[in-house]
Amino acid sequence: MIENVQETKLANGVTVITSRSDNVEGVSMGIFVGVGSRFEKVSEAGVSHFIEHMHFKGTEKRTAADLSRAIEGRGGYMNAATSEDVTYYYVRLPYEFLAEGVDVLTDMYLNATFDSKEFDKEREVIIQEIMMYDDQPASIVQEKFQEALYQGHPLGAPVSGSIRTLCAMTPDTLRAYKKRTYVPGNTVFSFSGRLDHDRAVELAEKTLGALPKGRIPKCSPVDAKVRQAPVTIVRKDVNQLNAVLGFRIFGLHDDRKYAVQMLSAILGGNMSSRLFQQVREKHGLCYTIASQPQFFQETGLLAISAGFDVKKGIPALKLIAKELVRIADRKVGNAELQRAKDYITGVNRLSLEGTNTKMLLQGLGYLSYGRYVDPQEQIDRMRAVTAEDVRHVASQIFEPTRLSLALVVPQDDKRTDEEWLASLSELG
Repeated sequence: MIENVQETKLANGVTVITSRSDNVEGVSMGIFVGVGSRFEKVSEAGVSHFIEHMHFKGTEKRTAADLSRAIEGRGGYMNAATSEDVTYYYVRLPYEFLAEGVDVLTDMYLNATFDSKEFDKEREVIIQEIMMYDDQPASIVQEKFQEALYQGHPLGAPVSGSIRTLCAMTPDTLRAYKKRTYVPGNTVFSFSGRLDHDRAVELAEKTLGALPKGRIPKCSPVDAKVRQAPVTIVRKDVNQLNAVLGFRIFGLHDDRKYAVQMLSAILGGNMSSRLFQQVREKHGLCYTIASQPQFFQETGLLAISAGFDVKKGIPALKLIAKELVRIADRKVGNAELQRAKDYITGVNRLSLEGTNTKMLLQGLGYLSYGRYVDPQEQIDRMRAVTAEDVRHVASQIFEPTRLSLALVVPQDDKRTDEEWLASLSELG
């Protein structure tokens, strides 16, 4: 489904992956490094995200404005993202500016100065970002859910860190962390669009080929010793109850993940899903409700999120629990299963029409699996999921020891943890 994929590993360990499409006008490129918030010490929480921001604030030969003008001035755009286990920087622009795009992207990646004045300004920007999310109940409840799911572990901490940890950082904090974690062995340079593989390799070698090998960083794994809180409640000045209930599950390399993705689509993947139809359409208990899995190397989660009228929170949670028990007890019908397969397949296929998605899939997939994984392989595995596979995985994960419930409720809500948990008692 992604055509003309080629892969080359440079002598120092950097992996270059390209996919060529001759009928497009653009080229997308991204540098992916296998490090994120779960690799951080408690005292440096948020440093991965801070580094991502600072890479846009100027290099030895370009100001922040110069960096953006070099890309946007040619009709392109640039961006970056940080998650728990990966940080990446990417550019898209017309294909004839391939070399210029590589030059700008690698200049940011290699030569960011972490200037002290820019550092102080950008720290304030990130603090404002944290405060913005702290004003959004839907963001707070997601953060608290993951904190409950992985208590005391970096996976349970916010990717952006905290105001306390950010204020303790200096430019040298960022430099030392980057030197320790940004190494060739966990770096992928991904390209997609109208380009030649050998030319991309030549440009990557010219810019990244001299990086010293270094040691690939390791993170603390999630095992049975990592505790999980059954419920966490935040009381704020809100009019609506926001809830996330979910389950700690298995990781990327467990083949049951395909059944989990099918299960999630059936439960809350779209407007025709069971939870949307039952909780919203039939009973009018919410505006929107959705289910979403997330997989890390050795662990994962399946989360159901929604917002309810405060008085309807208990009935809504009871109804959700009832639907979870039903799908664990009885196999889904053939027509419903086929709809879920067609939905997942369709979403994946349509996303591949753009060079940016292809570039992202190549880079993220390689860091996840240590090899290029063609989307068709993933689609074929999901199409092979049976109704019994879905029922069986639901029966395995929908049980109390895996459950965490996070709530944001009004200040004057007096209901206890036990009362809220009792609404999910049908799960066992």
